[in-house]
Amino acid sequence: MVDKVFLITGNKVSSLITDENSLKFSSATAESVQSFKEAFAKKLSLSTKLEIKYDSIKHIRKEDGDKDVIILYKKALGIPMDCEFSFKDSADYDTFFAFFEKEKSFIKSHEALKPLLAIRNYGIGLIVTLVVTVFSYYQALAITDGTAEEAHSGKARLFFHVVELLGDKGVLAIGGLLSCFLAYKVWTRFSNPPTQIKLTPRNL
Repeated sequence: MVDKVFLITGNKVSSLITDENSLKFSSATAESVQSFKEAFAKKLSLSTKLEIKYDSIKHIRKEDGDKDVIILYKKALGIPMDCEFSFKDSADYDTFFAFFEKEKSFIKSHEALKPLLAIRNYGIGLIVTLVVTVFSYYQALAITDGTAEEAHSGKARLFFHVVELLGDKGVLAIGGLLSCFLAYKVWTRFSNPPTQIKLTPRNL
């Protein structure tokens, strides 16, 4: 194991250690591995905790030029899950990958992403953006005409307020700009898929 607490940025987590049998993530920070373990072991805690056993990891990957590390692993009953985070210190990437390669015997490889896999997230984002833009546009027209349905929740009221402020032209302008950016990313990644570092357990 690496005797340090890694500072990370991720979904509800801010620190990470490499334990004997697993990776441990926490929303709390600690000055040492020992204090991290003690806090992690406490039953009553407000901290978000996540443990990923090494033998449950399917692969670890990171695109070249991107900061996000993605771990695909299996939870109970073999349900696939993923954990995405980035290190605050750029030197920690080499330390983290070297740990898995040298101490856990993971196989490190460089491979180009398949075009459809390279555009998946941006493609989904583009579709969602187009749907939201069209929906918001018609809501803006309905608000202007006074035919919009009454909002019953706080989120709905906030949404209608933002749409009313933007107006139909503002909605189209923002949605169009975002759609153009996503479409550009889809095109560039499809025509020239990025490469990625991938770590895979030797027994797979």
